[in-house]
Amino acid sequence: MYDIQHLQNIQQSQELQDAEYFLCKEDPYHWLTHWAFTMDEHDPEFPFKLFPEKEYLKIIVAIWKKYKKFLVPKSRQMMYSWIMTALFLHDTQFNQARKNFFQSKKADDADSLVARSKIIWDHEPKFLKRYYNEDTKKWVELVCNPQMNGAHVYNKLEIPAISSIIRGIPEGEEVVRSHTLSGLFMDEMAFQPEARGAYGASLPALSNRGRFVGVSTAVGETFFQELVFDKGE
Repeated sequence: MYDIQHLQNIQQSQELQDAEYFLCKEDPYHWLTHWAFTMDEHDPEFPFKLFPEKEYLKIIVAIWKKYKKFLVPKSRQMMYSWIMTALFLHDTQFNQARKNFFQSKKADDADSLVARSKIIWDHEPKFLKRYYNEDTKKWVELVCNPQMNGAHVYNKLEIPAISSIIRGIPEGEEVVRSHTLSGLFMDEMAFQPEARGAYGASLPALSNRGRFVGVSTAVGETFFQELVFDKGE
């Protein structure tokens, strides 16, 4: 986290803003711990907080950068759902033509994940809400959900200027099967009875370059457990 003086320097300098943009694009951990705010419903006085500078967060980001497909058996209070919604937002806003899906057991639960990404987006400074086009060498200003004047849209966070989107979907394989995806985040995967079908459908939809992340707390004999212990597909 930067001190107040450096934040003021960034605010007053286009050169520093440009440098910070490229640093954030290349280093998701830096972006998380300097510009990505979560919401803590248990703290009414200071509800919005940056991601903490923790070793486990560094490890998760390193895994994210190295592997396209991985699973996270999580403990509570480790913020893994927040971390993943943030990392998929990072992928969505810093790259063109991303189509990332958040899948939960119910549509309302998926929308809650999309809303978390929207909270992070809303608290970012304006100089990060742009895209540098390497081909044209020009900056493109980014607006989220312009059809709703930037307001939250149920199960959708869209950035049309770079053709990128996050969509929330309920469990099941049909929605996954009908799209070509950049990434799929399955939250509380062990609690989705249709996880096996959705995972199977996601593999051709993601192809070799797509990203799959499954996160869940532990529960009984499930398809998620099979994958974690390498007993599944």
